[in-house]
Amino acid sequence: MRLRVPGGQIPDGALRALSTASIAYADGDVHLTSRGNLQLRGIELDECGAVPAGLADAVAAAGLLPSASHERVRNIVASPLSGLAGGLADVRPLVREFDAALCADPALAELPGRFLFGIDDGRGDIASLRCDLTAVALGDGTARIIVGGLDGPTVPLAETPGMLLRLARRFVGIRGSVWHVRQLPRAGAELGGTVPVPRPPAPTMPYGVLGDAVSVLVPLGILTPATVAALPDRDVVVTPWRGLIFPSGSNLVALRGTGLETAPDSAWQRVTACTGAPGCSLAEGDTRALARRIVAGNTIDSRIHVVGCERACGAPHSSHRLVFARSTP
Repeated sequence: MRLRVPGGQIPDGALRALSTASIAYADGDVHLTSRGNLQLRGIELDECGAVPAGLADAVAAAGLLPSASHERVRNIVASPLSGLAGGLADVRPLVREFDAALCADPALAELPGRFLFGIDDGRGDIASLRCDLTAVALGDGTARIIVGGLDGPTVPLAETPGMLLRLARRFVGIRGSVWHVRQLPRAGAELGGTVPVPRPPAPTMPYGVLGDAVSVLVPLGILTPATVAALPDRDVVVTPWRGLIFPSGSNLVALRGTGLETAPDSAWQRVTACTGAPGCSLAEGDTRALARRIVAGNTIDSRIHVVGCERACGAPHSSHRLVFARSTP
């Protein structure tokens, strides 16, 4: 069960409620995705092959299913430290406004489930991702719209939700069977894109205490019940780099004790993995166990993504090496 968290802004209390639901109905953990969303794995289906009603009710009660019709298209990533540390603008209110407007537009329920919106506060972190439509704050009260990989219009920052919605509606009307703006015959020029925009290099996410916030990396994107119990219950933000942001003042010693990383040179910044066996039926080996052995060896000189099959799910957008986990004979 994948749950969209627009801009990574988790509703207060929702993470703890989701952890409780995972203990009752899934593998017990809460998993972070590369789009800054949450998911549960290993759900035990009922006798009809459906998700247990109790799980769906728990997720809805936590505020994580505000729109049944638009849940699959609420794919919105935003600068996770916006309004807390750095950046040219606080885009958090824009994310909430855009999400509400997206859910209120019946036509946009027809967007493909992989279509991705981005709102960058000017630091370039979200602009480095392959979003379909991206708004990048410019610092003068305006934002530049990137259409696929093409330069788009510059609009007042406050008008970015409306512009993104208009472009998304136009995409729905012309997309045919394609999923992404870059797959259109003219790669987004149909929506007003012009010249290609160089994509910024992948950012180095800072970790530790940053002003009024704490940034932590979650190894393998797995939040155990013990980790969730140690986290604050309010103002938690999940990042597209499988990390969390929360208010300073939290007990960092206790959080590190649950496996979270704050060290800027942690090897976990360079090692990721797909779900692997036994959680994925296509995987040929235990990717997480192999990833832990790689990190323990501390000989990593490049980014590594451990996979269990050729699909290489969850691979990072930046340059990396694939390492295959194979079962032993």
